[in-house]
Amino acid sequence: MKRKKFLSMLLVIVMAAIMLFGCGKKSDSSVVTTGNETAANTKTADSSKADSGSKDSTATDAGEEVTITFMCSGTLATEGEDFQVDQMTRLVEQKFSNVNLEVTKLPDDQYYTALKTKLATGEAPDIMWVQPRYAGVNSVFALAKAGYLTDLSDLNAAKLVGPGVKDFTYNDKIYAIPAGVTYLGTYYNKNMFDQYGLSVPTNWSEFENVCKVLKDNGVQPIVMGDKDMYVMQFGLYQLAANMIYPKNPTYDDQLRDGSVKFTDEGTWDKVLERYGSLYENGYIQSGSLGLGASQAIQKFIDGESAMIFDGTFNAQAINSTGAADFKRGYFPLPGNDEGQQLYTAGAPGAGPAIYSESKNADLCKQILEYWFDGQSDLYKAYESCGKFISTNEGAVVDPLYSDFMKLYSEGNSWYWCNQAWPAGTENEMEALFGEMIGGAGTTVPDITKGMQSKMEELLAE
Repeated sequence: MKRKKFLSMLLVIVMAAIMLFGCGKKSDSSVVTTGNETAANTKTADSSKADSGSKDSTATDAGEEVTITFMCSGTLATEGEDFQVDQMTRLVEQKFSNVNLEVTKLPDDQYYTALKTKLATGEAPDIMWVQPRYAGVNSVFALAKAGYLTDLSDLNAAKLVGPGVKDFTYNDKIYAIPAGVTYLGTYYNKNMFDQYGLSVPTNWSEFENVCKVLKDNGVQPIVMGDKDMYVMQFGLYQLAANMIYPKNPTYDDQLRDGSVKFTDEGTWDKVLERYGSLYENGYIQSGSLGLGASQAIQKFIDGESAMIFDGTFNAQAINSTGAADFKRGYFPLPGNDEGQQLYTAGAPGAGPAIYSESKNADLCKQILEYWFDGQSDLYKAYESCGKFISTNEGAVVDPLYSDFMKLYSEGNSWYWCNQAWPAGTENEMEALFGEMIGGAGTTVPDITKGMQSKMEELLAE
């Protein structure tokens, strides 16, 4: 009897535990990794509703709860909500009531490493962030060729985002949705410019004079976080847009067929010399290799420098409140000589793609349609987040980018160089340029020779 009584009590306890955990609430988890810190934000579904209001009455509800993973790269917003981590998670879960969206946002270098590992192990996220053409190790052409991406040609979103979709098209199939157009430019402190009577420069000579006046008055002209070496591209590509491509629009095609080389005189040697002079003259702060990208942005918004080279994708962080209160401006770095046309470095921005082995590909497609339909709450949140400039008809464009959009619409714009290079060529350029500005004795001819050797090696693979 005692044994039967004991077993009966045990059964009651087990059943109670099952009921307790079976009634547990749906949770969402957005994980953000920035630098050396990782923060997890976990909320129950009920508390999420308290924050966002009730679910959309038109929400897609398939009944069974599904977790969709999304991994992207970029700098986490330093003030207010981050689009991917906060707003997108909330709005997607509000629209699709059966979805848990898990977002992981990583700095670029960490993202590339993590994505490569996940693809190799077959554990890639459902939705991943990819670059146009050949840009970076997460380039859409390389990933599509390897069979990692889902064909998105049937999406209406692909028709709405404008001509930039061609840079995400491989073998006549669309594999990602471009997030509008993005620019590289020079953010500047308008108050400092006004204080010293400076105007926005329109050619290289004027830009050098701006830097000299600032430095002579004890102001650090430019701050860069070269510890994250990818930011070296932010200045170099702006110069190349003015110094190389206007003279030879097919330059990158010729690099691939061998009819021109990085080592040719009057091309990349001049770009590297011009950018290197900013370090030699102290216009870019000494010790830049010890400063990360986020730290450099912080110094700019704290009023410790007058300018920073960066993209429209980091506008939210750069417009955040810092220790100094000042107005921001944005202009294309004028690598052109006096009397020559000014060009900007503008390109289709990176965008989302769907993993070919995702078990939730159809649901992911619905999310992308919702994201880029030009009118949804998710689209409006993305349009206003400052990460990209929408190319959808009737899109709202920040006046900060009006000069860039004018140049772009007039055809005075060139894509970012690495979008046409074999992925890894830009890394060689950055490493060797870092050696040069770090005092390792590396010269400009060493850099162009290294770039050429690396490109030939990668093309041969």
